[in-house]
Amino acid sequence: MDDNPGVNSLTAGLDELASYLEGSTLVVQAYTDIIERKYARPALDKIFRYFQGQPLTMTWVTITLTLFAALSILPVLSFIGLSIFALCSSMSIALGFAFAAVVALETMFAIVLLLVLGGLLLFSFVVTTFGAMAYLTFHLVQHLQIHERFGIAEWAQKTKQHFTSVSVKPEGSDDLDESGVLIAHEANDTVKRENLSPSPSRSLMASSGSI
Repeated sequence: MDDNPGVNSLTAGLDELASYLEGSTLVVQAYTDIIERKYARPALDKIFRYFQGQPLTMTWVTITLTLFAALSILPVLSFIGLSIFALCSSMSIALGFAFAAVVALETMFAIVLLLVLGGLLLFSFVVTTFGAMAYLTFHLVQHLQIHERFGIAEWAQKTKQHFTSVSVKPEGSDDLDESGVLIAHEANDTVKRENLSPSPSRSLMASSGSI
């Protein structure tokens, strides 16, 4: 005997489902028997009696109904096809108008967004420009207070430095320049010493001339 509660609950659930389906089948069968006894079989018996009592009339009615059913197939199918076509066309047109409306709204929203961004860009440019002008004006006033009339030239020079690129010398360039200057000075000093110091050939020539 299996003591697993999960298996027991599953088995109980399956039993309940089977009993429910069996009960439903019995109910459907009972209703089918009732319909057959009260409606279907009496109607068939009545039609059979009509055929036996009035065979010509019932044959005519049967042929008429059969021909009507055969001829009505095409109009009925056409109606169903046209109805489906009209429904699909209406849905397509509605979807098309909805898509066009969505595109128009998105375009309008995009235009509004671009206008707002352009306005913000213009506002930022104006604020930045006025800030720079206020900064330069403040520095001009400071230079005029400190250097009086000469402050304008100094202010103009510093402002030009702000708006122009300044070339930065690489590290060690000053040392290279100074070493080059030192080498040039040493070379000049050496040449001067050689010119000032008497060479042996010159002294010999001088002594021979004096003899």
